[in-house]
Order: sequence, then C-alpha cells, then structure tokens
Amino acid sequence: MLPPCCKNFVREILSTDLYSGFFARNGGYIKRQKFQPLRPAVSAKEMNLSSTLTGKSESMTWLPAQNSVPLWSRRLPLTGSRKKWFAFDVEFDERLWSLWGGLHPRSTYFDSQARGHQTCCVVACCAASVLLSLKGWTSKLLDVIVVAGDKYYRASMRRSSNPDDLALECNFHGTDFLVQLQLMAHGQLYSSPAGPAMGLYEALNFFFTRYQFSIVQCQGHHLAFGYSSCRNGGYFFYDCSGWDRPVFPDNMGASYVLRCKQLLLLVYCIVVTLNVRRAGIDFQIFSVQADQVVN
Repeated sequence: MLPPCCKNFVREILSTDLYSGFFARNGGYIKRQKFQPLRPAVSAKEMNLSSTLTGKSESMTWLPAQNSVPLWSRRLPLTGSRKKWFAFDVEFDERLWSLWGGLHPRSTYFDSQARGHQTCCVVACCAASVLLSLKGWTSKLLDVIVVAGDKYYRASMRRSSNPDDLALECNFHGTDFLVQLQLMAHGQLYSSPAGPAMGLYEALNFFFTRYQFSIVQCQGHHLAFGYSSCRNGGYFFYDCSGWDRPVFPDNMGASYVLRCKQLLLLVYCIVVTLNVRRAGIDFQIFSVQADQVVN
C-alpha cells in the first residue's frame, strides 16, 4: 500500500491529460510482449550462484553475447503464467524479482529543458526507500519517483545553474527530505582483488558495511541501489535511463527495479546494465543520506 502522501500524488499525476495521453500511446506499464525469440544472457540453469556467479570480483564474462538479452528483459516472450511477489514479477524463483513503471524521464510529459535528467530520479528513489519497504512498491510508485525526480531537478536549477549542484531538500509530494550525497568509494570495473584499484564487488562489500542507499556513477550512467534488512527486504537496484534494446521494446523505456537476496547477484545486475566491455573504466559510489524533515 502507498502512504497517504504518495496516494494523493498518484491521483494528481494520473488525472492529467498529458499523462493519460502518454499511456494511451505506450500501452501502459511495460510488460513482456511477443517478439522474435531471443536468448537470455543467463539461462535459468546458469543462474545457480555457486556456478556462474563465483569469485571475489565481477567478470566481463557476465555480459550478454551478441543477440542475447538480460534475464529480466521485456523483449523476452512470456511463457506460462507470470508468478508474483506482491507487485513484483518473479524473474527467477527465490533469486530475482522485477517491478516496472510506465514513465521515462525522456517522456514528453516533462518540460524539454528538464527532460532526461535521471540523476535526480535516482535520488528520489532513495527518498522513497526511506518511506516504504520493498513489498509495498508498485508500478505507480515508480512513476511517482520519476515525477518527483523531475521536480527535484527543477528546484535545484532554480538555485544553481550547475546540474551537479543538487538542492539539499527533496520533496516527495508532502514529505520533505534533507538529502546528502557523499563520495564513499571509487574504483575500476573488473579490477582483481589484488589490484591497486577496487573492483565493483569489493567496493559494494565495503559500502554495505557502513551505509544503506547509494548511487553508482559510471560512463554517464546513474543507478540507485540499496539494502533493506527487514523480512521482505533484500538488495534492490533502480534504473530509469534504459531505452529500447536490450531491455525494452523498440522506442520504449521506463523506470524499473530489480530485487535480489545476494550481493553478488546485485553486482551482476549492475554490471549487465552498465554493459562496459573493457577493463579499467572508472566508477564512483555515492552514499545517499535522506532524512525525513519533521515539521
């Protein structure tokens, strides 16, 4: 269930003609559709963490081969009935779950000057994580996050023309948060544990001993991730920049969340999404502290 402040925000968004028109053109929330069969990057058999995902660092061998797509791609046809965990789709039993929105930061729903600034959406995602546990997340909430990220960006631009200078206060429609981003780790993708730079797996291991929510930045990508220790929690990863292949149907995109129970699988999802195909590429990890303001 959405908290009251989010419920009102959802009603406000869905009542606009522009939003309704967007859904009419794009068919609502992104679901698996019928396409020419493609091979997933990792088969169900290969998803055994004791075989494919091993070691103490990420591997370039995790990346999809040509004509392959990620296991969670909406380009893969749906076979059989779709299993659910609350509002999440079950991508792989007891391993991986996904949740899909219907709104993308590049949508014409947004002002052209603000369109596509997904960095602010990932900050809004971290604020939403403070308000609501993963089991309560819905497709509509993901759209709320994108809209809140757009408002946060425009509020930041009113106080500074520097797109990297974000406002300290983020409003999640009725709930104010003081947001602090701090660089906590950096390294290079596919670095070995014995190398001079930290790899992504090593950096996330370090991060989660101290913090809960974060943003990883690499080659222009900004992805949010975090961990909830409650009974229905786990690791989550949020992306709102994907468009078209390999995850979405042609000329479509939306925000989505992946949930998993193992840290190594979280790293796998991030690596596949970044799709960096050479070693030594820099990444940065920022902690996100979002404290609810009590008036």
